[in-house]
Amino acid sequence: MKLSVPFIPDEGYARFLTRHASSLSSIYFALPSGPITDARVRIAQGLVPETRDLSTTLSSLKAIDKYILMNTRFMPPGVYANNTILSGILDDIARLDKKFGIKGIVLSDMYLLQALDQTEHDIVPCLELVPGINAMQDTPEKLFSFFELLGFSRFKKPTRIIPDRALNRNPEKLALLSKAVKTYDPDIRIELLANEGCIYQCPFKLSHDAHISLSNTGLARESTFRMNQNLGCQAYFNLSPHAFLKSPFIRPGDIHHYQGIADGIKLCGRTRGVRFLKTCIRAYVKRCFDGNLLDLMDTPEILARQWHIDNTRLGAQFFTTLTSCTKRCKPCKICSKIFSQASWKKEIGFKSYKEFQ
Repeated sequence: MKLSVPFIPDEGYARFLTRHASSLSSIYFALPSGPITDARVRIAQGLVPETRDLSTTLSSLKAIDKYILMNTRFMPPGVYANNTILSGILDDIARLDKKFGIKGIVLSDMYLLQALDQTEHDIVPCLELVPGINAMQDTPEKLFSFFELLGFSRFKKPTRIIPDRALNRNPEKLALLSKAVKTYDPDIRIELLANEGCIYQCPFKLSHDAHISLSNTGLARESTFRMNQNLGCQAYFNLSPHAFLKSPFIRPGDIHHYQGIADGIKLCGRTRGVRFLKTCIRAYVKRCFDGNLLDLMDTPEILARQWHIDNTRLGAQFFTTLTSCTKRCKPCKICSKIFSQASWKKEIGFKSYKEFQ
């Protein structure tokens, strides 16, 4: 199965992607200008490419499908009625399309879908509209509702979808969704997000997404990192590090279990930098990894500094064990037992400067 991966405008990374082009299905990135429309906190330089950087790094990747991330949970209310801002966003996409070819946009805010369509901009009928992973599409009914609403717009229907990450741990439910989607349109690709690494069925997610969107409007200071450290997922994993194992990640060596149900794998982690992304892509291309499993995961960065989970020690039965369990964790000791056998606490140390590049 081919990979959909983040794009960062780094010349070395662009060359790396070119060498692995045969393993790639698509790349995705945020807009270089205008209001923030993607769903990640701007905690580092380089997350949003400059137009000039795109020009020098995307030229060798013209054959790969490209998507613009517009997957924020919400925009400031005034944006939906501001034709100047909305047309400016679409003008930027049109310029990128003319230069590199843009397949579509990834979007989770349906108000923004309607608002963009009502601009009557010429680029709209040229773009697919892909429901973002934050839309949490986990049933055929939710997807069909999305397709129905999309049908009233001028956007193209998507050629790929990304079901909610929790379905990675429920193959039966995922298979039912896959069958329904393929019956609706056999050409739609189903891609699975493989390496987020957050809490299974995360109770914090909707609030977390909303806080990210709020901070990206500029109306409030960014505080999600500290909130998660003190109150959210990081605090949870500090108390129960073994609970990470029930996170709905897909190990590189377990991809084959989804053959026939899904068509591709999506990787995340663009805030983690080029080195992290190269490590992930190599592992998922090779479909094996013999290092610390946490080094492939996007969200539990603090956990990765504290623990080493030897991926090879998790064993060949890991997938079957974690996808066939009841998900009722209080009376169960499976994850803690596996964790104790495959993991060890790291010594306290400092990250090298190179790891931040």
